[in-house]
Amino acid sequence: MEVHAHSHTARKKWTHYFWEFLMLFLAVFCGFLAENQREHIVEHQREKKFARRLLSDLREDSVFFQKRVFQLQERKKAHELFLKTLTAPVRATDSEVLLNFFPLLRVYAAEIITATYSQMKTSGSLRYIQNDDLTTALQKYYEVQLPKTSREPEDVKKFFLDHITPYMAKHFRFQDLNSDSVKKINHVILDRTARSDQELINLMGMYDSACGAILERYKESLNQAIGLIELIKEEYHLK
Repeated sequence: MEVHAHSHTARKKWTHYFWEFLMLFLAVFCGFLAENQREHIVEHQREKKFARRLLSDLREDSVFFQKRVFQLQERKKAHELFLKTLTAPVRATDSEVLLNFFPLLRVYAAEIITATYSQMKTSGSLRYIQNDDLTTALQKYYEVQLPKTSREPEDVKKFFLDHITPYMAKHFRFQDLNSDSVKKINHVILDRTARSDQELINLMGMYDSACGAILERYKESLNQAIGLIELIKEEYHLK
């Protein structure tokens, strides 16, 4: 005698499976949205953190450029006095020449800060910045303007070392250039002639033109730094 098993379990309707699927889908979708929102919040926090660091770097750059612009403007005045001394109707004394030459012996290297931008570029964190205009301005400043700003002082320094330093070694006494005694001794220019004076005028004239180019480049960099500071402050509501 065979025994047949009969299931008395009621078959679920298709709508039941539909609602189960919908609930599961909604749970997964809501989880996805929550995770996406969490990542968005984290990225926004990182973006603002980088913005603060960029703002700090740019403020230091702007202070530096303001200082350099002032120094180069003062150097230009010093060169005008030096040129006036050497081209005066009455021949200047050796002391007068050296005392007016001494203020021109300065280095104008670009001491700029690129750490934050370099880190953002290397790590791919520039993507956090949502404002395309700000990203473009940052790239223009850090990748175009600053390399030019750094290169020009090095070129001018090379000109000084290659051309003016040999003249100094030939005609000047080292002790006459000592900052502690420069105004207290009787200076001597070795083998000084009208020709050597003109050579010095020519050399320092070229040096002055090169320093003038640095001055204009620093002014450009200062304006860009200030513009970026205002952009970042406005974009991220920073002070």
